[in-house]
Amino acid sequence: MICRKPRLQVQTSKAGDTNMQYDKLYNHPVYKKAGKIIFFGNQASYDHQEKKYLFDKIIEQKKLLRILQPEHGLFSNAQDQDIVEDLLYKNIPCISLYNKITDITGPQKHMFSDADTLLIDIQDAGVRYFTYTTHLFNLLEFAARYLQQISVIVTDRTNPAGKKAEGTLLPEKYQSFLGYAGMIHRHGLSTGELCKWFVQSRNLKLNLHIVQIPGSFSNKNYIAPSPNLPTIESLWVYPGQCFWEATSFSEGRGTTRPFVLFGHPDIPSIVSEQIAMAFNKKFEGMAYLRSTKFEPVFHKHKSKLCTGWQIHLQNHQKYPDIFGSLWLMREVKNVVNFNFWREGPYEFDSDFNAAQILIGDDDLIEFVEGHIPEKIITDKLKFHASQWKKEIQNLE
Repeated sequence: MICRKPRLQVQTSKAGDTNMQYDKLYNHPVYKKAGKIIFFGNQASYDHQEKKYLFDKIIEQKKLLRILQPEHGLFSNAQDQDIVEDLLYKNIPCISLYNKITDITGPQKHMFSDADTLLIDIQDAGVRYFTYTTHLFNLLEFAARYLQQISVIVTDRTNPAGKKAEGTLLPEKYQSFLGYAGMIHRHGLSTGELCKWFVQSRNLKLNLHIVQIPGSFSNKNYIAPSPNLPTIESLWVYPGQCFWEATSFSEGRGTTRPFVLFGHPDIPSIVSEQIAMAFNKKFEGMAYLRSTKFEPVFHKHKSKLCTGWQIHLQNHQKYPDIFGSLWLMREVKNVVNFNFWREGPYEFDSDFNAAQILIGDDDLIEFVEGHIPEKIITDKLKFHASQWKKEIQNLE
């Protein structure tokens, strides 16, 4: 069954407040009854009240059978698309769900042998191309098909990107490890609400229990869920700035400000300044660009001096992340004289290129190309956001 959860409360910061509190989980009857738990999560699963990882707590309770690792690994140490290998953590087997050497990029039956409970505690980033969401959905789908005897507990974490929904719904042809069909770019849902949407949209039957984990998000207690979201600022701009992965531009990987910094070695400074001026006028009061230079220490344009920008958010709730980045990409593509798009297949399970599976909408790509007027795109974005809101308004 799916347990109803109370309306999410975002707590204000007070003396003694903590970022995550697992009391409701520890006291949940299904968890208390659990004897052999399979845990899926990573370093963001940290109890700031007890000052220990959730998986350490489960080990102390002698309940932890195995850990399933997402892309980036248990401690978010592996870079994007890097192989995550199996390992031992305090004599507990940690099995990779992203090991392309062994061709394991999803759950398998042997991972759940002798288990009675699957516990999922994963920090989402609020967008469909965050691969932890795909891991989550794959586990739910697998449990519905093969693990009817196992109880599934999902902790309901607040969405740190907020409740705003933006973008367009992903068509079936562009479904990949970077996004399930039917999802919008920025979904605005908590982890529990994501689960409810997926279960209802796929008509899945499983023994699912959603447990609310109250908390607030702040720079003080923020734990990076993945290596290139080191700060809340990176996470807030990620919904749109992730699109730069689909281009020849550095999206800031290899710097201390991924997705906040972005640029290219062949951009003249005068062009960077002109683009910044245009952007700042367009999105005045919401965000602005600062023309700058940076040198990635790895990833695209390693050890090359890039000219580009840092995006500064003034009001992250009002700034339209998806449209803002698309508009910016259109302006930049219009003035560069080198290849703008990243070529070739991007993800292991799709033959489409990065633009197709990340942006996931032919009209949005054509807008960046300069072939579709802005009004048509803004109307489409509004329509898809309204369709998404209708779809999620009756989650049970």
